[in-house]
Amino acid sequence: MKIAIDAWGGDFAPHEILKGVKESYTEDCSLILVGPREQLIRLYSEYQMDEARFPIENAPQIIAMDENPTEAVRKKPLSSICRGIQLLAEKKVDAFVSAGSTGAVMAAAWLGLERIAGVERPAIVTSIPNSRAYTLLLDVGANVDCKPRHLLHFAVMGAEYAKITLGLDNPKVGLLSIGEEENKGNELSKAAYKLLKSREHMLNFDFIGNVEGYNIVDGKADVVVCDGFTGNALLKFGEGIIELIFKIIRENVTEPALVMRIKETWKAFDWSEYGGAPLLGVEGVCLICHGKTRAKGIKSAILKAKELVENGIVPAIRERLSRLNTEEARGAK
Repeated sequence: MKIAIDAWGGDFAPHEILKGVKESYTEDCSLILVGPREQLIRLYSEYQMDEARFPIENAPQIIAMDENPTEAVRKKPLSSICRGIQLLAEKKVDAFVSAGSTGAVMAAAWLGLERIAGVERPAIVTSIPNSRAYTLLLDVGANVDCKPRHLLHFAVMGAEYAKITLGLDNPKVGLLSIGEEENKGNELSKAAYKLLKSREHMLNFDFIGNVEGYNIVDGKADVVVCDGFTGNALLKFGEGIIELIFKIIRENVTEPALVMRIKETWKAFDWSEYGGAPLLGVEGVCLICHGKTRAKGIKSAILKAKELVENGIVPAIRERLSRLNTEEARGAK
């Protein structure tokens, strides 16, 4: 297996990226660093790494976090992000991991990778801790505006992802709304509800209807589907409120035993434990990491990339969406 890693992506690149890659080394997986070759060679000496174990793919251009994503991708085809996506598109690697600009990774993937089985919009999926295990939420930022059919495809892809990462045979999938009743929500959610309900006999999951925000954390649904604007706002709010709660606790709890318990509890909410957020719907495993990702998060992302490749997430999504397309075509006759 070969995994390409964006060596210059994120707030703490390249040092934390190299640390995470070095810690992830195994003989059965080739980890390829994508970035400016001359600078990487100098850093390899510092970190006692070598090209025999960690091959370098030269990418002399860098996309900064504050650059316009689409413009940067078009103007910098030799950037670490664009080159990593190109390697994935050319089947030279099995997966690509980046903590760089989410918008740039999205734009590069949109322009450079084929979509799976008629998917109009890829989606970013993330794991949210719930009272039992985890709830998968998508989309969390790939698509600001969505159509009902996009949400249908998100549900299909999220269910396949849940089968692999959560070990579920028949995931429970809910549509995020402001009430459980069928007529609740905006025009998008009401239309998406009708579409999912009409396709219920064709689906690879248990559609449980509308769910509300608190159902993301109470374990009612295994997968929750929404548009990317809502999902991203929800995700950022959750990150902020969790940080605030633990900041207050740390400032007011000093007893050593309790401090240790708090640190252990924090692991369930630490996004670096989960690795990157996969971009589903493209031909290839592409993981987008948090911009503040450090070595532990990079290692987690590499492990997740290996898991998704080994368990065939792309073929699984392709097969399910192709089957859905076929059944819809038959039903239209």
